[in-house]
Amino acid sequence: MNHSTTNPLRTALLATTFLFSAAVAWAGDDHDHGEDHGSHAAPTAPQAAAAASELTEGEVVRWDAASAKVTLRHGPIRNLDMPPMTMVFRVTDPAQAAQVKTGAKVRFRAEQQAGAYVVTRIEPATP
Repeated sequence: MNHSTTNPLRTALLATTFLFSAAVAWAGDDHDHGEDHGSHAAPTAPQAAAAASELTEGEVVRWDAASAKVTLRHGPIRNLDMPPMTMVFRVTDPAQAAQVKTGAKVRFRAEQQAGAYVVTRIEPATP
C-alpha cells in the first residue's frame, strides 16, 4: 500500500474525528469565558433601584382570579421590547394580583416564559 498519496476518505475521516473531538471538548468545557452566569448574592441598593425602575406603568382592565389572568393597558415594556397596548397576562402570584382592582393604576414586571407573557410582580402605583 502506498502511503505517500493522499487518500480522500482518510482525510475526511481525520477531519470529522477532529471536529467531533473539538465539539465534545467545547461542550464539556466548564471554564468561564466571560459569560454572565448570574450572581447568587443579594442585590445591592443600586441594583434594587434599577429593578424597581424596570417596572412598567399600567392600568388593570380586568382581573380573572379563576384563570389567574389579568388584562392590563400598559406603557412600553422595555425588557420585552413591547410597545404600549392592552393585553392579557398570566399571573405567577394570584394573591399579589388580587390586591389590585379593576381600574387601578399599577406597576408591574412582565416576562416571557414558555411562550406566554407572565406578570411576575404587580403592585399599586404610588401617586
